[in-house]
This record gives sequence, structure tokens and C-alpha cells, in this order.
Amino acid sequence: MKNVIKENLNQLSDLLTAINDDKYVSEPEVLSGSTVGKHMRHIVEFYIMLIRGKDEGVINYDKRERDEKIEIDRLYAKNIIDNILVEIDDIMLYKDIVVEADFTVTGGNTGVIKSTMIRELMYCLEHSIHHQAIIKAGLISMGLYDIADNNFGVAYSTIRYRNK
Repeated sequence: MKNVIKENLNQLSDLLTAINDDKYVSEPEVLSGSTVGKHMRHIVEFYIMLIRGKDEGVINYDKRERDEKIEIDRLYAKNIIDNILVEIDDIMLYKDIVVEADFTVTGGNTGVIKSTMIRELMYCLEHSIHHQAIIKAGLISMGLYDIADNNFGVAYSTIRYRNK
């Protein structure tokens, strides 16, 4: 599982190397006012919360810092991904964890869900792939067809199906 996570994070890192600064912060119409950088921040911050939670025993994805520097500075984002890649090795996959979440618009209704680190890694991976698909739509709309490979933003089960 950790190798798959690292592979996915390396795809993001490769994208950060390939894209230029202007396109990273560009707002193509298909992204409805968002940017590749904003989606990158969103993905990365879920992993940051998971890493913090591995020691604290509690993960709350709602408490992300929303670090705007990740959105506008692709090299800063790449550095954070490099740090996450190192931290992944220290995760005890079957460690019990608690996830706090509030699924209300108004807030103040935090619930607690029992989980494991491997389950949360799986969640972060699926979450990443989902946002990568959105990023890919943005890249295509900007004419950047060759910046990400065909499997970028595609679920592993779909890749396996296509390869049959």
C-alpha cells in the first residue's frame, strides 16, 4: 500500500516539475475559478493531516491549514510532497485511529469514526486520484495534453480493466 501511495505522490511531484508557474495558478474555465495549485493544496493537506494524526491518534481533515503558499508556489508544494514521501514509511498500517468529522454546513456537529491508518491512506489515495482527474481536465483545457500521462487521475481498478 505504501508503494502505491508513493507512486501517486510521485505523479504529483512530476506534475509540479513539468508545469510552469503561470499555468499552475491559471484559472481555466473548466475549473470554475479554481486552479491546479488549489487542487494540489487540497490533496497535499489531506496527507498532512494524516501524517499529523499518526502520532496524535486523531485525524480531522476539516482542520487543514489551507496554506495558500502551496497553491501559488509549486516548488514549495513539491518540497512538502517530498517530506510526506519520507513520513509515509513511518506509518503503522494497522494502527487504530479516530477520525473526527463534521458533515454539516453550520458546523458544531463533530462526530467520531473509528478507523485504521491503512484505511485512511486508502481514503487519501482515492481522494488524490479524484482531484487529479479534475486537475487533468484543467490541464487539457489549457492545451497541456502531454504534461500528465494517460493514467493520471484514473483509478487503479480502471487502469487494470483497460489493460485486460
